[in-house]
Amino acid sequence: MSAKLFTPQSLPYIPTLLLKAALKRPQHIAHPCLPDTVLRCQGMQVAGDRQRAYQSLLPWPQQGAVHPAWIHCLAMPLHLMLLLDKGFPFRVMGLVHMENQITQYRALGLDEKLDIVCELADLQPHRLGWQFSIVTKVTSADVLIWEAKSINLARHGKAPAKTLSSVQDLQQVDEIWHLDDDLGRQYAKVSGDYNPIHLYPWSARLFGFNAPIAHGMWSKARCISALSSVLGERFRISVSFRKPILLPCDIGFYAHSEPQGGRFGLLSADGLSTHFSGDYECLTGR
Repeated sequence: MSAKLFTPQSLPYIPTLLLKAALKRPQHIAHPCLPDTVLRCQGMQVAGDRQRAYQSLLPWPQQGAVHPAWIHCLAMPLHLMLLLDKGFPFRVMGLVHMENQITQYRALGLDEKLDIVCELADLQPHRLGWQFSIVTKVTSADVLIWEAKSINLARHGKAPAKTLSSVQDLQQVDEIWHLDDDLGRQYAKVSGDYNPIHLYPWSARLFGFNAPIAHGMWSKARCISALSSVLGERFRISVSFRKPILLPCDIGFYAHSEPQGGRFGLLSADGLSTHFSGDYECLTGR
């Protein structure tokens, strides 16, 4: 296993990593494997101007605590470096974020400094290509306080995967949210994720989309904000991304509470198709 240690000051600049990602070529091998590289950044400061702008954009109502999805943004340079590892066999641009799970074991304070560890795992064949996970674990004073798994798809071919919704997806919309055409650019500024599919119509068309699409992690983070009053400090929240959200648009949010948890999702404004669905579990004990 190859372990690499960073400080916040030694992390590469995200736009430089994204440029390298755009140029990375895939390995054409029948049986790919993932590099066993582990990346760690020590002493990551939570609070800052970007964090405040991020929480304002969502918006996040708990001003004394960190938005649970913000840690995904802090880990982004490590995620990109894993994907740019010379042993990573797939093209980076065009990867599809299929699922994401976040587990928070306690609220994150604004004055904390974190250690973030990331690695690749769980490579397996998928009917559309190959599926793998990016695993992130966060500790404070050597105690695990947050972890996440992002499941991604490396597709065969270049066409975007089409997702269909069935009548079983029908839900009652609780709120309608309007998303502006520049939402992708706003989120990119605070998150660092300048993937061109999210920015402009012309850049999205390069990857087969008719319009820029909302970031998947913006969608999840916005739902976490909407659910903040019922999640509590300790929870596990998972989503499956289904259908891209083309900007601008109106989307419908729904949530159904159940004992110790619930389910939620984002729909088209008419409630007829599902952009993503998710569930959450409120954790007890430790």
